[in-house]
Amino acid sequence: MTALPASVVEVGPGLWNIRGSYKIAGVIQLGTQCSLVERGSGSFVFLDTCDLSDATRQWLLERTGNGKRVEAILNLHPFHTVYVQAQHEVFPEAKLYGTARHAARLSELPWQELRTEDEALHRLFADDLTFSVPRGVDFIPEDENLHFASVLAFHARSKTLHVDDTLVWLRLPWLLRAFVRPEVAFHFTLPKVLERRAGAVKDFRAWAKELVEQSRGIENLCAAHLGNLLARDNDGPPLSERIERALGKVEGKLAAHEAKFG
Repeated sequence: MTALPASVVEVGPGLWNIRGSYKIAGVIQLGTQCSLVERGSGSFVFLDTCDLSDATRQWLLERTGNGKRVEAILNLHPFHTVYVQAQHEVFPEAKLYGTARHAARLSELPWQELRTEDEALHRLFADDLTFSVPRGVDFIPEDENLHFASVLAFHARSKTLHVDDTLVWLRLPWLLRAFVRPEVAFHFTLPKVLERRAGAVKDFRAWAKELVEQSRGIENLCAAHLGNLLARDNDGPPLSERIERALGKVEGKLAAHEAKFG
């Protein structure tokens, strides 16, 4: 087996996180991710897609029996579409799943009928993964700059939460960390995606509290753009407490929305 490439991190048993390149305006490097999950059956599933270096592609093909053991590619964020086709071409035999927006935007690809936001799909992979879809927010807003919502995936065996944008791991450059400690936060677009109806904030709070409970015992956070919070590097509170704190920090914005819409 080829040595683990620099872009791949073995997060825990049965899950590898892959970091890829994604630049704003071709200049500002945000990075992006996908994760490879080994199921109890011995097959593999990708969570999302990303830019794969030659070394990473070779390692993945060796790990997965030249790709034949990749059962599915699950695209979890409606607005993460850049690398979908390229990864499908590397693993053409894997069943391709995406959100409603993936299927509409890349209609030429062989999408499965079930969408990654569907509970029926979640049941297909329930032996290895648990999914969570935010409530009280527009999952696919008309304003395509609002990238809050995604399908969150929990992998109990590796004690990992894989998430795109909905939660972020904020780390400033080293020189600034003495003043502002890294933290888990809800994506800054949250106030703009809350549904404009009575009860939306109530639904979001209930979902966020469920997320806190689901995260108890989960030690690793793989987040899309700004990096991962892994158990071996966490010198602060556990992930569930960090998410609970993040919810507290947006309470003012939630209350303002609730006062306006009910």
